[in-house]
Amino acid sequence: MDVAKRTRKLVCVLMPLFAGALWGNVAIALTPLTDQAMRDETGQAAYYTNYIAPSGSGTGATTSDFGFFTLGLQGNLALNTNIQHLQLGCGGVNGPGCDIDINNLSLSGSPGSNGCPAGASPASCDAVLTNPFLRLAIKNPTSLSTRQIAGVQFGAQNATGLLQSGDNTTTANGINTLSGYVHVQSTSAANTLTGTISTAPAIFPVYNPGSGPANYTINGQLTALGGLGATANFTLTSGTITIPGFSGITFSVPAPTVNGSRVTAITVNPSAVLPNVILGYNPDNNDCGGLGIGTCNQYGTPTYNSNYSAAGSSGTYPNNGTVGTQGGPVVAQSTSCFGLGCLILPNGGVNDNFNVHMYAAIQNISAQVAFVQPLGFVHSLPVNSPISLSLQQQSILWPGSPSDNVAQKGWWLGVNNPVYLGDLKPSAPINLCADPTSATTCVFPQFAQQFNNYLAGHSINSNDLLGLLSGANNPNSSIGAQVGTVGLTPIAITLNGVQLSSQNTIPNCYGSLKFC
Repeated sequence: MDVAKRTRKLVCVLMPLFAGALWGNVAIALTPLTDQAMRDETGQAAYYTNYIAPSGSGTGATTSDFGFFTLGLQGNLALNTNIQHLQLGCGGVNGPGCDIDINNLSLSGSPGSNGCPAGASPASCDAVLTNPFLRLAIKNPTSLSTRQIAGVQFGAQNATGLLQSGDNTTTANGINTLSGYVHVQSTSAANTLTGTISTAPAIFPVYNPGSGPANYTINGQLTALGGLGATANFTLTSGTITIPGFSGITFSVPAPTVNGSRVTAITVNPSAVLPNVILGYNPDNNDCGGLGIGTCNQYGTPTYNSNYSAAGSSGTYPNNGTVGTQGGPVVAQSTSCFGLGCLILPNGGVNDNFNVHMYAAIQNISAQVAFVQPLGFVHSLPVNSPISLSLQQQSILWPGSPSDNVAQKGWWLGVNNPVYLGDLKPSAPINLCADPTSATTCVFPQFAQQFNNYLAGHSINSNDLLGLLSGANNPNSSIGAQVGTVGLTPIAITLNGVQLSSQNTIPNCYGSLKFC
């Protein structure tokens, strides 16, 4: 007999002896309790179970027509975790790709809330899951032959903490795809998403027809001395018009919801109102004096007016008051001419080039923005909500979920309460013409179209007949032209992916590591 067998036999012999020695003098029996004594006893089970019967026949005909069995823990579970790459449902029932694909995911306490000191490292604080549970959705729960598991849900009756992903850079990263339900708003005060943006100064280029985009071409008619001198049709062929930048543009939109399978971006449609613009330098501060009406801007002195007589108004101005900006010079080429003044022009007023300073008041400037924001630019989500991660083979409305949080086939992350992102602020000014070849991401074609629409019904006026006669094909001479008061209709622009300064991540690590 080997040593191991002898040892096991010795233990078997000695254990009853030790037990008898310890308990031999103790009478072991159940002690009856009176009803009053039972009422005096208190306690709480560590685990609980629950069953919710189907809302209908139990066949899964509707999203709530299941029997729901729950096993839960009555208590708080503290959790701090980092997951370098979370991928769920890849190549599964929903085909190629992943239902959930997130890089550098962390769940921790949120500094400044729920007992985590402000300024503390998330690594020193835990997220708290209150009453975590496992729940099964059973189709045909009362039939032994046909019942089956339709879905499984892992969740908590409430979760508090900070959910972070990726790193806040100019490239979308972190949340690559998300299947689930997350309602985002700025604060708890209103069901809205608010933000503040700035626009970068821009230069509208004037192209000679045929040398640039056709939708940049501007045509019009100029009348000198009320038509007694000359009326010329023209096309702008070169030069620039400066569009100033603006800061402090606020917007507010209804709060959006991420709700669907394999979502990669979310779209909001804010409106922005900009200040009026006075186009063209006024050398005499709105007092035309001896300069004559043809060489003087008649539309007021702007509140913000840098020296745009030569260099252009390229600064960024607060979103209030009136802004002045450069109105040229641009080169206008006459295509036809009528009137006595045309007789003394070199070519009879046809194909003559003039340097023109345009004076105008631009009003009702607004933008309708299609803000297409990849989820990879959303990195920090403070959570205080019932939360769950589930897997189902068909659509299921899990108990306690909002009516529109119907988990779809595959993996699904559900956050029942709103997530508050604060005021959204892009890290850099918005480029009004990110792609000059695109009608959706560049506003220049729309400016040209609206300017053309205005000029089709309004002739540009000038009393500068001398300038008109002496300035033909003379690069050292220019004329002033009164365009008028131009009211614009809303400009539409699409913004594809904007880095947000309010979405910085806090490393959930000790030391200098960004992710651990």
